Amino acid sequence: QNIIKANLIPNTPSGTLFQQGSTLNNNDELTERVDFVATDKDHISVTLHGYRQDQINPNVLGNPYGTNGTYNNLFGGNRYLGSVAYTKTLSPTMVNEFRFSAQRNDIRQDYPGSSLPTDSALGVGLTPDQQTGPPILCFYDDGYCTGFSPQGPTQLINNTYVWSDTLSWQKGNHGLKMGFNYTPFQNNTTYDFYVNGDFDFYGVSGGGSFSQNDRADFLMGLPDDLYQAPRAPSNIRTHNIAGFFQDEWRVKKNLTLTLGLRYEYSSPKLDTQGRSFSLDIGQQSTVFPGAPPGILFPGDPGAPRGSNFPDKTNFAPRFGFAWDPKGDGKMSIRGGGGIFYDILKGEDNLQFNGQPPFFGYAFFFFNGLTANPTTPSNYLSAPFTANGTPDPFPSKPPNHDENFADVGLTPVGGAGLFYVDPHLKTPYIYQYNLSVQRQLMKDMTLEVSYIGSDSHGLTALKDSNPFPIGGNTRLFDLNPAVMQYETANQISQAFTFMPEFNNVVNANYNSMAVGLSKRFSDTKIGNVQFQFSWTYGHSIDNASGFRSTNSQVPAWDSERFRADSDFDLRHYIAFSGTWELPFYKMWSSGPSRLTRGWTLYPIITFRTGAPMTIFSGLSTQSTDPGPSGAGDQGLVLANQVNTNTYYNPKQTQTLNNPNIGGTASGNYWFNPAAFSADFSYLQPGQYTYGSSGRNEYRGPDQFNVNLSIAKTTNITERTKVEIRADFFNAFNHAEFGLPSTNIGSATFGQISTTASPRVIQLAARFSF
Repeated sequence: QNIIKANLIPNTPSGTLFQQGSTLNNNDELTERVDFVATDKDHISVTLHGYRQDQINPNVLGNPYGTNGTYNNLFGGNRYLGSVAYTKTLSPTMVNEFRFSAQRNDIRQDYPGSSLPTDSALGVGLTPDQQTGPPILCFYDDGYCTGFSPQGPTQLINNTYVWSDTLSWQKGNHGLKMGFNYTPFQNNTTYDFYVNGDFDFYGVSGGGSFSQNDRADFLMGLPDDLYQAPRAPSNIRTHNIAGFFQDEWRVKKNLTLTLGLRYEYSSPKLDTQGRSFSLDIGQQSTVFPGAPPGILFPGDPGAPRGSNFPDKTNFAPRFGFAWDPKGDGKMSIRGGGGIFYDILKGEDNLQFNGQPPFFGYAFFFFNGLTANPTTPSNYLSAPFTANGTPDPFPSKPPNHDENFADVGLTPVGGAGLFYVDPHLKTPYIYQYNLSVQRQLMKDMTLEVSYIGSDSHGLTALKDSNPFPIGGNTRLFDLNPAVMQYETANQISQAFTFMPEFNNVVNANYNSMAVGLSKRFSDTKIGNVQFQFSWTYGHSIDNASGFRSTNSQVPAWDSERFRADSDFDLRHYIAFSGTWELPFYKMWSSGPSRLTRGWTLYPIITFRTGAPMTIFSGLSTQSTDPGPSGAGDQGLVLANQVNTNTYYNPKQTQTLNNPNIGGTASGNYWFNPAAFSADFSYLQPGQYTYGSSGRNEYRGPDQFNVNLSIAKTTNITERTKVEIRADFFNAFNHAEFGLPSTNIGSATFGQISTTASPRVIQLAARFSF
């Protein structure tokens, strides 16, 4: 009642809301550069750069409250960069270049833009680390949430320093290069993530425990789950060291070989206060002896100091060649290959941040109602009491002698909590290419290339605590030491699902790239230059990276979803050019200031549709093995139960959507009745991840034309003015976005977004 009285839930007479709000974006940027020639052999360059931003964004979680909307978010921050480069000519064949740069980013993210009632003012029984507004409420049947952004208020401060030195030496037919770089990095973040708490109402879409209607459950105060996280500071340090040697050897006049070797080492991310942890089933922590066996902390035997143990084996050889078969400069064959190492994902900077036992944390599902409840539910007014769980908020410094079960830190794991494999290795990739370039005529060249790569040990999430297929207890809780812990503390579950970053992804990419280019030259129709390119490629993997559509692999079968990558685009075609219009030839007697300087700049692009995956919409739950039997319902795909039909999204269709129990009208791309999230047909001992395939379906193709026309007029020999008109999406062609793949939504299968319509930009430039 308090939430409704405060008008924090949108209401419209028609039941349909088209949200609108104003945005403000102010930017100031200043760059200064000084180049100083001290002597003929000593050159110094200094660059300073500053950027400031203030931005107000209406939140997609907003609703009509007052005149400007409820949940505006404030963004902004300051970015600074300074660099010094010193080039020293040691001899006519030897040059050394030293560079130092320092960069600081101080970013504000998702600060509340309005003052709204907090949990305590609304009577919600939460005591957040930082009260910034009401709790987030999510309604699964409509795919709608209301509340401030869960990503803030957050301040991210990063400092990066780079020292590098490169020596170049031309010795006979050998062009030698060698050098090193040292890059320390500091991350100082204060992250507020779901700090006000999040209550979810599953309804029929998420398999709710109550009325099967998300809004009715809200009116009765019956959420299905609660998720709450802390205000979390971190103090991360890491550094990267790299060295290389390269020899560009001109074997013959028409043959050049390039040979090189690089070594890199990136130190594991380290929190200076030791706020990290790792998993080792059955091992008991000595740093936190009250923790259930299986979770270790810095200082424990077998635990790393930072996110993972160091990986110091990253040697990367390189090879390349360039060959002119006839030696006439009209044809070249080029190729090469090498090993390239990644830097382990920066995301782990944040994954340990704000996690128990160093901070409070809560994620649990509320129990179903008894047959004849005698008192009103207190799931909103006293959620921890209703669940029988100690309230860990507001967060306080950890007491190493406390028992995790007694202070509400069990079960360990759950939503929003990610671990890092302590034995994580640096991902690496083999890259290779071969190209043939041929001059077709004086100013035109054709190039055909093969480009490929083979990636190993890329990181993705994998549940470290799945159910054994056919079992009802997760792996960690099956360990005898944990069973004794559970018995001693009278709890039924010490661990829940625990997604962990692992080297579980292998990927490959193969493509053919064709390029036709013409250099700028005079022709009968005027001066013309263009570049045409077509790439036909295919990328395959079993997961496509953290926060991608497919970012986790099944625990017992990591190759189960090996298919097209989330970013796979089979065809990409682009054409760009410059055409100086020949008015000066057509009207040679006309005034040159009027007939000369007209130029047309077209950019035409086409790509095939992006891949789509239809998930079942199930939510991973700690005590339910789900259709897969492994307890990872969030990975389960929908079943394809009928032939899938694609429609023209420009036309409105009225189609049956059995997943919502009726029909719906809209701009459909595919048939919603082709998919089902019903798994009641499964017999005991039968398990499935759904019959549809990962990225088996494709969205609409994309086609766009940008066009610019410019007129340059010379005023004097040293001054000129350019008037320019830019047409983005010049023909106002509808470029449709991807359809809704939320199987429980009334808009499932419908397209509701497009790229920007035609935008015209006018500009004038004066050069002197």
